Amino acid sequence: MAEINDEFLPPQLASSTVTILLSRNATSAGGNTGQDTSTAKLAIVARLPHKRSGLDDPIRHTLQYFTFLDDRSNFAHVDALLTRLAPVADVYVGCTENIEGDGDGSNSSGVGNKRGAKKAAAEASALIHKLVNLIKSRTDISDPTHGNASNVNIQRYLPKSKANTIAESSLRHLLGGETSEAHLAYRGDKRLTEEPMITWCLGHLFAADNSICDESDDTLGSHRVIGGTLTSHLSLDRTAAEAIHLLPPRNNSGAALLTGGNSSNNSLFGVLNHCKTKMGSRTLEVWLRQPLVDLEMIVMRQNAVAKFVENSIELEKLRE
Repeated sequence: MAEINDEFLPPQLASSTVTILLSRNATSAGGNTGQDTSTAKLAIVARLPHKRSGLDDPIRHTLQYFTFLDDRSNFAHVDALLTRLAPVADVYVGCTENIEGDGDGSNSSGVGNKRGAKKAAAEASALIHKLVNLIKSRTDISDPTHGNASNVNIQRYLPKSKANTIAESSLRHLLGGETSEAHLAYRGDKRLTEEPMITWCLGHLFAADNSICDESDDTLGSHRVIGGTLTSHLSLDRTAAEAIHLLPPRNNSGAALLTGGNSSNNSLFGVLNHCKTKMGSRTLEVWLRQPLVDLEMIVMRQNAVAKFVENSIELEKLRE
């Protein structure tokens, strides 16, 4: 059988790359006017494989961005979003402050001395490491073919101006040039103007992996930028997914196995998975990780399933 190239797999069947930028300052989101020490503001950019329509389709990846406030104690929104974006190969984590506290002025807002700068850096560093520990504990979101855990990397402080320059330069090429429809749409996106952390986060992604934009003809126009929301799919964090046995437990462990389950019936995925190909199984996993909430899309999917249920002969032909 010929080897399947990742770039032709359905969306998210190949592993994604996630970049997270964290800010302790939550005053600019959600209309808050006072400093909120219980939440943090995050911008997330996920580089997701794009289903190409054919060899002539230049788009290979989608850059989907999110921005929201999250509880510092458990980062529940990040936890749920990771479930949705899996499988994840690499995660890059950065901060809007210099957590090394080397006196470059990045922590100078409201801090007029070295002691204050060190305290601010320590607080930001503790928050970053709490987030990193959460991500590293999510062994269920990695691609099993690439190991038991996603690669998580803390990025060095990248000033906003430098990050913006990197992002603008890279996107000009990846979106097909300044006059391309994709680049004009990107420039006209009001969310990007209102939420500058998103462009800052994009800069972190391109700085972390400069192979994404190599200025070659092969990568010219190969990406699209789209906005994402936490409410576009049902939110399922790790606790909820484990409680309903959504996916098979890793390393042959879990309550379902202890009560007599096996790899084919110890999860909702195991019960539903009658797919004949790996691609089909992975598509089912994506659907389970991010359940639809839009009624029209749900009905459309149900109608497609009903058509095959009612036409068993055609179903068997397709499986063969």
